[in-house]
Amino acid sequence: MAALWAAVPAFAQHSSSEPVLDVSAMDRTVDPCVDFYTYSCGGWIKKNPIPPDQSSWGTYGKLDDENRAQLRTILEEAAKLSAGRDAVTQKIGDYYASCMDEPAIEKLGAKLLIPELERIADLKSKQDLAEYVATAQFPPSLYDGGALFAFRSNQDFKDSTQVIAEADQGGLGLPDRDYYLKDDTKSEELRKAYVAHIAKMFELLGDKTPNASTEAATVMRIETALAKGQMTRVERRDPPQLYHKISVEELQKLSPLLGGKPIL
Repeated sequence: MAALWAAVPAFAQHSSSEPVLDVSAMDRTVDPCVDFYTYSCGGWIKKNPIPPDQSSWGTYGKLDDENRAQLRTILEEAAKLSAGRDAVTQKIGDYYASCMDEPAIEKLGAKLLIPELERIADLKSKQDLAEYVATAQFPPSLYDGGALFAFRSNQDFKDSTQVIAEADQGGLGLPDRDYYLKDDTKSEELRKAYVAHIAKMFELLGDKTPNASTEAATVMRIETALAKGQMTRVERRDPPQLYHKISVEELQKLSPLLGGKPIL
């Protein structure tokens, strides 16, 4: 409580210095009856052009960018060797420093990936694949859409007091299903570049170029098949279409086997 009350004067001071409506973010040369968005935000847009490394830009993106810069500063300070570091700061700093030690990382190469790659190479059946997806140690994204589908915990849409298991579409390396299915020139070029990138990753792992190309084509074939079964972004904007609550028993009946045993 003492800490909370101590923060109140500072918050009040900050709040009083920030205008409720920043009129400089508006563009009052525009008729609000014709283009209300530009009337409201045109001033901010003119002062904040989209950075060259971004596809879009807004106040939340700017806030996130500035927050990352502050976090980086904090981590870099924690990583500096000094006698005054406490145990927690030292752990944080040492961990960050190890992640940023590029010479050591380059020297290790794919060594840290070898155990997982060997597990993948030993897969013999659909059941082996199911067990691998459920127990893989690296990367963590396997549980959040990186392998075939997403599986995570989330609040029940219709009961916020409950946190339940959630299975969702996933398994795509490109941002969205439409990247795989559109037939315009730009989409085709993006897919070619994506396959070339995957092939390069296989080559960096030690595969010969012909094998890497074949493997990359297989990855693209699997992800395209997954994309065909997924909902579009527009369809996913309708919450009822995302809510199909069932029991574990019902899920097992819906998808009883992935090899020889139930999924759950």
